[in-house]
Amino acid sequence: MKISAKTQNIIYGVIIGISVLAMIILCAGYFKDKKTDDTVKEIPQTAVLKPKEDKVKVTIDTKIIEEGLDDMGFLVTQEYYFTQVETYTKEKKVLKFFDATSELAYSYEGSVTAGVDFERIKIRKDDENKVIRVEVPKAEIQTVIIDKDSFKTYSEKESMWNKLDMSDFNSSLSEFEKAAKDKALENGILDRAQERAEELVYNFVSKYQGVSQYKVICE
Repeated sequence: MKISAKTQNIIYGVIIGISVLAMIILCAGYFKDKKTDDTVKEIPQTAVLKPKEDKVKVTIDTKIIEEGLDDMGFLVTQEYYFTQVETYTKEKKVLKFFDATSELAYSYEGSVTAGVDFERIKIRKDDENKVIRVEVPKAEIQTVIIDKDSFKTYSEKESMWNKLDMSDFNSSLSEFEKAAKDKALENGILDRAQERAEELVYNFVSKYQGVSQYKVICE
């Protein structure tokens, strides 16, 4: 069957039209997909993580602190230096009728020390109330020293019937020590020694790691 030229032209036109329509549909789909892809790319894909806070728990071992204080032993925290002027009098009856008196005015120097026995310190920790209690023993006199080389004589009155005997004079050294101790106590040596000891203990305990979270009380 022979197709006329007019019919062939119509068929060619239809085929071209279908081809053009197909190309239009394909292009429309391509640009739609590309637009969708571009939109997706604008969405942030990186998640931001919250920084993790590390919490370190510090345990305070009061036994270690006590051992550190024990190493100090008896710590002298206050010293009292003095120069004392005394008069030594020696009396004697001669033949039961008159007194023979000899006197010696002199001075001497010495020192009195006081402190606290750190080996007796006890520590108690109250985790609930965040308190560390330090039991500091009472201060006490440690030494009383009389410097024998410091003795000086200012005046002397000696009876021929009652000679001064240095052995008698030396026997009163224990009395000098007692007088020096009493004088130091009157001047508040123990109070100052206690105050200084508690200050040292407070500073020593406070330096340990984690203690800053507690209130340190010396009692």
